[in-house]
Amino acid sequence: MNGKAVALQGGLALVGMAAAYVTWQRQPELQAGEVFVLDITKSDLETIRFDDEEAKSWVELQRASDDNGSFVALRLSGHEAPETKATAPAPEAGKPERVVRGSDAAKALYERFAPLRATRALGVLDAAKLKDLGLAAPKKHITVMTRSGRRVYDIAPAPLGGTDPYLRDQADGRTFVVPRSILSDFQTAGSSLVEHHLHGFRLEDADRVSMTAGPVKKEYRVARSADGRGVEIASTATPDKADPAARTWHERAFGLWPSESLGKGETPAEGEPQTKLRLDYFARGRSLGWLTIAEVPVPLVESVSSATAAPKKVFYARSELTLGWVKLSGDTDTVVADGAKLAGGKL
Repeated sequence: MNGKAVALQGGLALVGMAAAYVTWQRQPELQAGEVFVLDITKSDLETIRFDDEEAKSWVELQRASDDNGSFVALRLSGHEAPETKATAPAPEAGKPERVVRGSDAAKALYERFAPLRATRALGVLDAAKLKDLGLAAPKKHITVMTRSGRRVYDIAPAPLGGTDPYLRDQADGRTFVVPRSILSDFQTAGSSLVEHHLHGFRLEDADRVSMTAGPVKKEYRVARSADGRGVEIASTATPDKADPAARTWHERAFGLWPSESLGKGETPAEGEPQTKLRLDYFARGRSLGWLTIAEVPVPLVESVSSATAAPKKVFYARSELTLGWVKLSGDTDTVVADGAKLAGGKL
């Protein structure tokens, strides 16, 4: 192949890469009836903030990255514990401002603003109409930071009998009808936009898992089962002898689910967690991910039925997908205890 042909192929490759980049940057063109509210690309978008004056809360979405690649970081406003009278039930505990990893729903909401589309444009409305739509004195706002500056929008829920919210551009006064999910996702961000998965891979994607309980470490081989409906797990000491008990336990540990996600750098209210178990997952010699399960013992408390009760064990975890500690729910106590027995350790 001569130099001219090489140059031609190189040029075609560059054109293909440029076309792919443009396709990634921009979503498909407008559908019938749609209009652009904010016509920008993904590379133009920086931060999206939703402020709710009624709920006294806010949420921010921003691009971020770590060793596992890019993701959308979610910053949630905190709140103080409400004041109650001495005779009232114990108040809900306050929460600090937190930065957590956003879920796929957070990523979808973030990318929905590049570009931001409306199902209908209503133009510039008079004061009476804005009042009818709840936009005369709006309590909810969306601020979009782009490479070229800041855009602020007022947003109001659909009036009685309606379905979709109304959005008004503070810069030019234009009003739009936007999909209902934009407002509902922001309003439920603390649950719907937080990443709840501990892993971004499946157990069957691994071929080896290392399990550490205290000073004891045990290695397991992971392989797809003969019927293709799961995995077979065996100790690397006896790789040809499947261990059903080990498989059941590893499936339980892999399926642990957080009840609460703490922010980056945040220490649990109960104290610093102490590691009890660690799992490391591998495939073809490379790391897929990991899981650390830790315990925070809560001091003995008096109970009605007895003078003292056993300390309540609170478990937290960290994994390759978490930005901070996550509080575990369910039967984590038995998972940890059974895991220690399986590894041959004693906690």
